[in-house]
Amino acid sequence: MLREWLIEAAEATLELAARSEIEEGARKFREAIELAPTVPYQAQILPVLRNLDQVGGSPRANKFVELAPHLRWVQSHRWDDQGEDRALCVLSEAFDLPGLEVGIMYVDQGSAYPLHNHPPQELYLIVSGHAHWRYGGAEQLVEMRPNSTLYNNPLDLHTVEAGDTPLVALYVLWGEGVRT
Repeated sequence: MLREWLIEAAEATLELAARSEIEEGARKFREAIELAPTVPYQAQILPVLRNLDQVGGSPRANKFVELAPHLRWVQSHRWDDQGEDRALCVLSEAFDLPGLEVGIMYVDQGSAYPLHNHPPQELYLIVSGHAHWRYGGAEQLVEMRPNSTLYNNPLDLHTVEAGDTPLVALYVLWGEGVRT
């Protein structure tokens, strides 16, 4: 069920791609996820998922709500909050995806994911939640809605602030500096 959701999300990202770089990353992910061997993992829930009932608004978001309790959620290494306000599901730990780091970011309503950068390029597909994003080398926050795609060049500073509902976004990193 998770693989099917990810394939559909990759295909949606290809359709919604606002830039050729997003298309490139989505294509790499789509090709990899279809046949990627699974890696055993144990589901883990963190406190931030307490507002999971506020996620929705599309078939993709509704399916995510069904899947979320069965995924392994971890605290972000960028913020020590014990998973109270933000969490990651690192899908690269559930599937063998060489050359890619893939996951789902969950940021609770009214919370932010810290300003950061990294060497790999990155795309996001917003699954649910209106949020203000700084991305793509910009210095200002821009409101983005579900079913939007974003792109960060290598080393672009970026962050996100969730609005009045939780933010759910699929991310894919590829290129130089991807953790293996």
